[in-house]
Amino acid sequence: MESAQWDRTVAEGRRVMQRLVDLEMPIVAAVNGPASVHSEYALLADIVVAADTTVFSDFPHLTFGIVPGDGIQIAWEEAIGVNRTRYLTLTQGSFTADQAERWGAVAEVLPLERVLPRAQELAEQLAAKPQLLTRYLAVTLRQRISRRMAEGTQLGMALEGLTAADLAYRSGDGA
Repeated sequence: MESAQWDRTVAEGRRVMQRLVDLEMPIVAAVNGPASVHSEYALLADIVVAADTTVFSDFPHLTFGIVPGDGIQIAWEEAIGVNRTRYLTLTQGSFTADQAERWGAVAEVLPLERVLPRAQELAEQLAAKPQLLTRYLAVTLRQRISRRMAEGTQLGMALEGLTAADLAYRSGDGA
């Protein structure tokens, strides 16, 4: 990938993650299947409801030989802890919804058919509260993750790009 194209990719990736964590409203995620690509989006929600069959993983990065630096490393650390994140990232491991619930990353684990209705119920309960309250609850509860995203995605995306460029070079596409 050309440097100008990667620069646009980095800028867009940083904006997506930062905007997500800076949304001034509570976020409820309904995870009703495998979350193997950008599982961080679901795990950044304020309330995560997952199906009992859900498995979280990061398929693309290590599979393709690329450092996961697009924010997943930060989201996983915040959701499941530093040591679990290191272990699961280095081994390209996965974790179930039950494990995620035990580790504090998922609020509720339910049978598949109950996930979306429950998430909608929670969202409606939050929407019924005063908007000023929910707006500032979201801001207050996400201060740390917002700072971490702002600090960590710049370097993470640079390292992701470096490993992607190295991969292209070694495969002959970048020579």
